[in-house]
Amino acid sequence: MRCDVVIAGSGFSGSLLGWLLARNGRSVLIVDRQRHPRFAIGESSTPTADFLLAHLADRFALPELAPLACWGTWKLASPEVICGKKRGFSYYRHFSEQRFSDNAQHDFSMLAAASSSDYWSDTHWLRSSVDQYLVQCATRAGVSVLEDTTLVAAQFDSSAHLWNLQLQSVADSSGALRNVQCSWLIDATGAGQAISRLVNNPFDDDWMRTRTNAIYGHFRDVRGFNEAASADDPFSGDDAAQHHLLDSGWCWMLRMDNGTTSVGLVEPERMSGMSQLRAGGDDVGSGETPRDYFQRRMRQYPSLGDLFGSLSCCAPSDRMGFQLRLSRCRRRAAGPGWVLLPIAFGFVDPLHSSGIAHALSGVLRVGEALLQDLKECQKRLQQYSQQVAAEVRWLDLLTGGCYRAMPDFRLFCGFAAWYFMAAIEFEKQLAADPGHWPQGFLQTGDEKLCAAAERCFDLCAGTLPARQSAAVFDTMRRELEPWNRVGLLSEPLRNRLAHTAAPKYAAIAERRTSQPLL
Repeated sequence: MRCDVVIAGSGFSGSLLGWLLARNGRSVLIVDRQRHPRFAIGESSTPTADFLLAHLADRFALPELAPLACWGTWKLASPEVICGKKRGFSYYRHFSEQRFSDNAQHDFSMLAAASSSDYWSDTHWLRSSVDQYLVQCATRAGVSVLEDTTLVAAQFDSSAHLWNLQLQSVADSSGALRNVQCSWLIDATGAGQAISRLVNNPFDDDWMRTRTNAIYGHFRDVRGFNEAASADDPFSGDDAAQHHLLDSGWCWMLRMDNGTTSVGLVEPERMSGMSQLRAGGDDVGSGETPRDYFQRRMRQYPSLGDLFGSLSCCAPSDRMGFQLRLSRCRRRAAGPGWVLLPIAFGFVDPLHSSGIAHALSGVLRVGEALLQDLKECQKRLQQYSQQVAAEVRWLDLLTGGCYRAMPDFRLFCGFAAWYFMAAIEFEKQLAADPGHWPQGFLQTGDEKLCAAAERCFDLCAGTLPARQSAAVFDTMRRELEPWNRVGLLSEPLRNRLAHTAAPKYAAIAERRTSQPLL
């Protein structure tokens, strides 16, 4: 078999890349060691992701994709694909053995709106449903898909710019190999395992500041966090990427429209007891199972424990998923004849829900490159490799600073403003021209912005006395001022950040939908 591109991994980014390439005349084979539908984590979209997704639909003539750019169009066009409504981000600070409580100034909660109404909301993705939908779209566009298949060997002929691959079916007990030739080999798998092991591309992540562990799973019928509701909330805190900040780490909750809630407990390595757990949740050994550890941690915070009652995790198993050291990064994102999409190259942490947006940014750039002639393609991919490496470092700073400040909720909100500011500035650029990013993804190339965030990182050193904490917060606010045109960290807003205008992606989605949206 001979094709232009082989993509390892049929998650949303691999399937989307294959789809757009096939729609534009390239022959594509996607190989995956599993089959759909299957559990996957990483489910919260953002306005940045929605801009990029709508632009991909517009740029590469993928009309079926455009409605997924916001909740209202999604529900009209593809109600069978499961998602959840996400109006923004909500944060609640809990204290051990105490019920959650707040005050009039909202010193222990923050809501940041990302859309002006339910209709134009961002979305949570039930990845098993979304990934399956996208691989089906890719197949209809002409992409060949081999499930239950692994890439076992690869050799690259640089003079002919040709890969000779050997694939093996997991279900074939004979061990027979299938030979495939292609010009480009793309890794769209988690941790870049499919290709990096074959091209001498080891991990290079000792420098990363963000080092966290996670337990995660899907639950059915989790109760709403009603006791945190306030009359001046710009939206329901449940319709959000909900963050419950604990004495150590935090818990996420992402509610889907079918009653499923994605739940995860994330803890810094240095403060976590997860290292004593047994990977895979086995019931043998000296450590707790991930499920038992999660339940014990939730019971430490009565307002969270009440949300679950006697509920059990339903996916990926009743024992819950478990991963040590979430953050990772490879040495390179591209080389002779091969490319890693962002999620295969590096990942930091789920705190800012940046994974989908970063993945889509890579699909756009790699897709544009692979549609050029060889010389131009190689030039663009070299630039891409440099860019994505800088982006992971920037995301690591934006995330690591929040963990550094996390014991102090005021400073956590202060440092989180750097992520919001970077996203707002980048989205302004996307609204002006979604195909041109002079300062890079999330303003990675804005040296003054990055330097100011770095200075604030140095100020966040654990729990500080009240007076010193207030002084550090004031410094953060002053550092943010040159970019802050929306009132982030403003005292009169009392940690309630509203959104007032429908973003540009809404117009793109409406133009691509056959029926009126309002």
